[in-house]
Amino acid sequence: MKVAIVIASLIVVAVAALVAIQPSFLKPASLALVKKSDIFGFSPGMTFDETSKFVSQRRYLCRRSRDSYTFECDINGAKVTVDSEEVDARHPIWRVKAELNNPGAQDAAVKSISDQFNAQPIKEREGWTWIVGRGLKLSYDGLALNLVDEAAEARLRKEEAKR
Repeated sequence: MKVAIVIASLIVVAVAALVAIQPSFLKPASLALVKKSDIFGFSPGMTFDETSKFVSQRRYLCRRSRDSYTFECDINGAKVTVDSEEVDARHPIWRVKAELNNPGAQDAAVKSISDQFNAQPIKEREGWTWIVGRGLKLSYDGLALNLVDEAAEARLRKEEAKR
């Protein structure tokens, strides 16, 4: 009986030491790979109805552009534009753009964005880019964040080219 207690105590101490050294040890593997894929809760792929409900629940100050499926919101000092596909009957979001009032130092912003979205930045000519979620591209040019569903954007460009 005493041997079992000693062994159990050693196991508990070993697990506690492992958690102290590597806190992510207890996180499920499925959570370790989860990446944020929204801006202020708006994410490409949300339907227009889900977006409308979300705006009401959060009590965001938004207005819908006339004759389109676009919301323009003022959230925490940022001007947020949410564009939805007009052709698809569900009108899913394809782009979320947040123009920041006072973004601060670009290096600090890039680090903060990388931490929030759990992704590595890629330096480009116009700014920074991150790949977040499935087929979602986040970009930052020092003034605004753009979160785009690349497949939907390509489809919309193709449709516009046909016109």
